[in-house]
Amino acid sequence: MLKKAPALFPANQDRIGIELVGEALPRGEDMPDEKKTYQAVTSEQNGSLQWLVSELMLTLRIPMSEVFRHLDVSRKNPTEARSAKW
Repeated sequence: MLKKAPALFPANQDRIGIELVGEALPRGEDMPDEKKTYQAVTSEQNGSLQWLVSELMLTLRIPMSEVFRHLDVSRKNPTEARSAKW
């Protein structure tokens, strides 16, 4: 049975995670990451993300209805990969 978001968390054993690396700002400030703002996803990262998600969906026959942003199904900083597009 498929789980609906946000009940997916923490079922990482049956999920594929894609990490987009960006810096939490302000840099060097003594504050927890959840209080910082993450850099926007670059156009190059979005291009790679679109290609990878498309390939995974095609190869593994994953419907778009089963593709979720980590932010939507976990406890993350709301600015992490907010501008990611696939």
